[in-house]
Amino acid sequence: MLTKPDHSTVQALASLKGNQQFETVCQWLRNTLEEIDRDSCVTKDEVQLRWNQGAAQIIRDFLNRSDEALATIRKFQGR
Repeated sequence: MLTKPDHSTVQALASLKGNQQFETVCQWLRNTLEEIDRDSCVTKDEVQLRWNQGAAQIIRDFLNRSDEALATIRKFQGR
């Protein structure tokens, strides 16, 4: 799991929103997440399943924090 980002990190994530290159990276992460989820459904290897779960958790956490960055900034500012 990712640690809670500080204010400057949240600001950086918010400033990247809408940047085409950053959106390309986020789409790549979403595609990777879908692939991990598919692989996790069919793997019989317990160790691989745990690795997949950890990777998926990190990717989801990053994407969620990125998506919520602007709202978090507004909350800090009291708006």
